Amino acid sequence: MGTRRAVLQAGLVVPLAAACAPDLLLGSADAVRVGVSWSGSELAAFHAVVDGLHLGFDVEVIPLGDNTDTAFTAGGRSAPDVVMLPQAGRVRELAERRKLRSIAETVWTDENGTRYAEPWQRLLRYDGKPFGVPFKAADKSLVWFDRQQFAAYHLGDPTEWTISDWVDRMEVLAQSPNRLLALAAADGWVLTDFFENALLAESPRIYDELASESVREWDNPAVRAAFGHLGVLWGHRHAFPGGVGVTLARQFPDAIRDVFEQRRAAAVVAPDFAEPIVRSAVRASGRKVQDVVGVAPFPSVTAVQGRPKIVGGDVMVVLQQASGRANELVEKLAGADAPLPWIERYGGFLAPNLRTVADYSPLLAPSAGELNTRSAFDLSDRIGAVGGREGLWRVLTEFLIAIGDGAQTRVAESIDRAIAALDDFERRRR
Repeated sequence: MGTRRAVLQAGLVVPLAAACAPDLLLGSADAVRVGVSWSGSELAAFHAVVDGLHLGFDVEVIPLGDNTDTAFTAGGRSAPDVVMLPQAGRVRELAERRKLRSIAETVWTDENGTRYAEPWQRLLRYDGKPFGVPFKAADKSLVWFDRQQFAAYHLGDPTEWTISDWVDRMEVLAQSPNRLLALAAADGWVLTDFFENALLAESPRIYDELASESVREWDNPAVRAAFGHLGVLWGHRHAFPGGVGVTLARQFPDAIRDVFEQRRAAAVVAPDFAEPIVRSAVRASGRKVQDVVGVAPFPSVTAVQGRPKIVGGDVMVVLQQASGRANELVEKLAGADAPLPWIERYGGFLAPNLRTVADYSPLLAPSAGELNTRSAFDLSDRIGAVGGREGLWRVLTEFLIAIGDGAQTRVAESIDRAIAALDDFERRRR
């Protein structure tokens, strides 16, 4: 969603034709065209996946960047046939609008039953039929940390931390040149990930209600508490390197490099697809991954409450006007072995297919082992426009600006404004 893909420039960039609306002007009319939101190393990895399928037809990859909506408004024979949609929660809406073609049940099931966990089933079916297939899962509740910095500053093991422990460690680092957290606030989805984890840690029930309701009421104690947690963390005077001004200009890869290359911060909240950037940053610092990189879960609210465990990901959808071979491509990409080149050569990929057996890196093996047991799906990907750029992204950005750099006295009124803005957004879209 958004720039979380477009800014992943950590590796090889494959030269491809650019997409433009309303007609996506590409070459061969016989090729199956796939619209993706990836770039950089992720785009190179996807090409490796396609190459490994040994197809009997050509595939053209259309990098859409932030504008995946372009794929559903494009016209002509050069429009995409298949889209890797980073917002699984939109599938039902697109199916209802007759933008998508249904997927064969045989892609979803085999002789041993379903190939995908229950949360995917709920999101990707409409009128009793599947209209999407999971391609790439994501662990949205990870904290990547520099073990050498943690040892140097005697910060301890973050695996069992609560949010209060994070605040304590910010105080420990207050007199040092380093800070605890790097935050890529230029990418609004990073802020929504942070908020969603805080909300799920506070109240799984309210999280699920907000994700499930067609008309949401944001003014409730759990949402206020989640904003309160962010107020304490983001509002700490020594939270981020360079303060909020620098943080607002930080994009996703830059925040990771702040931790593992520049070493200006000790930890960063980032999904699993940060792995290639983490590895690149550690190499650039002249160190070894096995000596440096630690991965911990997002902290709980208290020691007795559960930790948030959120899953997200990209799903394959076939557009209504797609060529006949589009379904064949989706079936091949849904194969258990299809993503192995991405997993084992590039990293930063978790397979949603329950039949996939892969050699994951030690950094992601724990996530891969338990990701399909999770029931909480990325909130902002499920709630439509309110979870996007003009909704939750903007509200959280304005909240960070209001309470950042120690402006603790404004937290209560900033929470009021944030909730009022979300409720107003909901009212305007009814």
